[in-house]
Amino acid sequence: MLGFINVYKPSGITSNAVVQMLKKKLNVKRIGHLGTLDPLACGVLPIAVGKATRLFDYFLEKQKRYDVVFDFGYTTDTLDTDGVVSDVSTNIPTMLEINSVIGKLIGKIEQMPPKFSAKNVAGRRAYEMARNGEDFNLQPKQVEIFEFELLEQLAKNKFRFTVLCSSGTYIRSLGRDLASLLGTYACMSFLERVESGVFTREKAISLEDLMSMENPETVIIDPTEVFSSYNIIEINDRDYKALRNGLVVRHDPIEINTFVKHNGKLIAVALPNKYQLKLDINLEE
Repeated sequence: MLGFINVYKPSGITSNAVVQMLKKKLNVKRIGHLGTLDPLACGVLPIAVGKATRLFDYFLEKQKRYDVVFDFGYTTDTLDTDGVVSDVSTNIPTMLEINSVIGKLIGKIEQMPPKFSAKNVAGRRAYEMARNGEDFNLQPKQVEIFEFELLEQLAKNKFRFTVLCSSGTYIRSLGRDLASLLGTYACMSFLERVESGVFTREKAISLEDLMSMENPETVIIDPTEVFSSYNIIEINDRDYKALRNGLVVRHDPIEINTFVKHNGKLIAVALPNKYQLKLDINLEE
């Protein structure tokens, strides 16, 4: 098996738990998700199956869209409602006040990750150290917010937003920083990822439906469909044998990342090269 599954993760389960369920269901050794969703969050969780896991780095710059609700007036140690309340405020902003400052968080910003996150700190996960009450420091990271729009007010202190951002953005931190600009606190109470690169909510299959399918491999998406901007070339038996033996073969110039096929089967990804066919990722099982 080789490809991707566009899974809709329900709230209340970890991304890793979804991976383990599908690993058993599909009976595969290689499988992984392309970007963690917190247990509280629901939405699009792209899953790479087989050697498609080797294509992970090609997704790092993909944009992601979220539907999020922030509760103003309090926050928690985790910055979401799964945590313990740590600070409160009677200052609840209005829609007008939110819209007056929200633009300051659009563009390239330096964002501090939450203490309860999967960030690596000296070989350990930040959330493990936070749970143990250990004192540690995280470094800010540059992320890019392409869109941050207030959609509606759901209750006195509840506001719904849409966010389009770069990979690596912490939406919980975005709520914290927005509240800080308003002189108050905020806590994330709902998060749904509606897009992750080419993977969308509309085309996702629920985890429940997937686990009940008799032949779940039928929903695996071919990598050439996911990376539709890539070229595809077919190589002959001679070049295939040479490449399998670690040799580099002469080829017409390749100007963009290209999928390589042999006898109609996807075997590798080749990087741009003017004079030679040089494979970057081997996708053969």
